[in-house]
Amino acid sequence: MTIPFPFTGGFPFNQDPFRSRVESQIDASKNYYAVAFKPGFPLQASELNEMQEIFYVQNTLTANLMNSSLGWTAGTVPWGGCTPFTRSLISAAGTTSITATAGVGWYLVKHSTANGGLGVWVYNATEKNIMSGFTGATGSTGSYGIVIKPVIISCTTNSTAGVTQDRTLQDSSNLNIINGPCGADRLKLDIIKFGYTAASGEYVVPIFTGFKNGITGTTCSIQFINGLTIYGLT
Repeated sequence: MTIPFPFTGGFPFNQDPFRSRVESQIDASKNYYAVAFKPGFPLQASELNEMQEIFYVQNTLTANLMNSSLGWTAGTVPWGGCTPFTRSLISAAGTTSITATAGVGWYLVKHSTANGGLGVWVYNATEKNIMSGFTGATGSTGSYGIVIKPVIISCTTNSTAGVTQDRTLQDSSNLNIINGPCGADRLKLDIIKFGYTAASGEYVVPIFTGFKNGITGTTCSIQFINGLTIYGLT
């Protein structure tokens, strides 16, 4: 697997004996953003290394977001909602209606309810549809974005991990052997889908707004939350 842009392989603690798993977790799009220590459980030295790497991954992405080469030459970034790492991650097309997609890459998620309002970067590993057939019809206008769900992932020593468990979180002094005790949990933002509806416990974090007659001379349009136009139909 290939570590996603703007990073390259070879994180500083991704080797024996430091045993950080952050690079492999990014490869697998696990979107773990915090190490959650629990009283009564052993502390792994590798977990302390992972805390450092998670911090620098998140910080590096935020710092890069301010680079104008990523397409954000106007408008406020990041905004309260979901900010794509590059403007080009959101594409749209259509002649009689608008279809919009979210590309493979990083997205900064900031929601007032989810995660206490703290901004967290998540990686979307596959291109996904956000909207299709949009014409500005009644009931279809409003916010569209990423739908996320906060999840706690726990370590397990069972041979088969459950949906909220991860065997690779066991302690080990060797990168290729998983045979130690469990320690901390991981906090994760699970990408459920892209769209405008969410089930209980999920949150729609807006990327753009769909308007009827949103721009002069258009029948309908979509605009990033910071006001920059993505696409419109005339």
